[in-house]
Amino acid sequence: EGSKISNKNFRLVTLLKLKNNGRPSFFSNKVYKIDENVRNMIQPFLSIPHFGNTKIYSYPYESDNTMLFPILILILFTLFVGFLGIPFNHDVDILSKWLTPSINLLHKNSNNSIDWYEFCKDAVFSVSIASFGIFIAFLLYKPLYSSFQNLDLINSFVKMGPKRIFSDKIKNAIYDWSYNRGYIDAFYETFLTVGMRKLAEFAHFFDRRIIDAIPNGVGLMSFFVAEVIKSVGGGRISSYLFFYFSYVSIFLFIYYFFNL
Repeated sequence: EGSKISNKNFRLVTLLKLKNNGRPSFFSNKVYKIDENVRNMIQPFLSIPHFGNTKIYSYPYESDNTMLFPILILILFTLFVGFLGIPFNHDVDILSKWLTPSINLLHKNSNNSIDWYEFCKDAVFSVSIASFGIFIAFLLYKPLYSSFQNLDLINSFVKMGPKRIFSDKIKNAIYDWSYNRGYIDAFYETFLTVGMRKLAEFAHFFDRRIIDAIPNGVGLMSFFVAEVIKSVGGGRISSYLFFYFSYVSIFLFIYYFFNL
């Protein structure tokens, strides 16, 4: 009948859509005409089955146990290779001895004995820092729920209690502090860069407005004094005084002549 839609499998996938529940699936939009009415029918190309744990994680999903266990095996081999390059008792390491043949390689004496106290004393600090970093990373990056499907009891205890919110806040604060490199850049920007910039601006202002203003003021005053001296010495003032006294003398002579 027209109301029934037959499912068909196709090899080519042309469009990806999301359902209302957020699960991905492939669909194709086709228009079918049923009883003279146009309806949009959605026919699936491919359905994606979901296997494994269906619990929701608050952290991005990275890998499952099929990738975790091979990485653990690689860690063991890495530790073995790392021990080959450790120099014992201030002597060449095992790898160098293997690469450099020597007749005395298998000769045992007291001088070439391994000093485990010195080795532990040198290694305890770096190993402690690495272990502390691993522990902090485990606290910050572990998911709220276990990746193992058979640990539902542990998951129920982990997600219970109001302490979870408080611990998440502490972890977020530690993570933000670590992500921002202990806010050293902000401290450097606030107290050093901004402070040095303001100090440079003040020094520039003091140099231009005060230090440079003193010789500029002295030079300006010297210019005006030199102009005055040049005017007096050049005859302008003397000429003005001569004409002034000449007119005064003529005026006094005329006044005295008419009063006789």
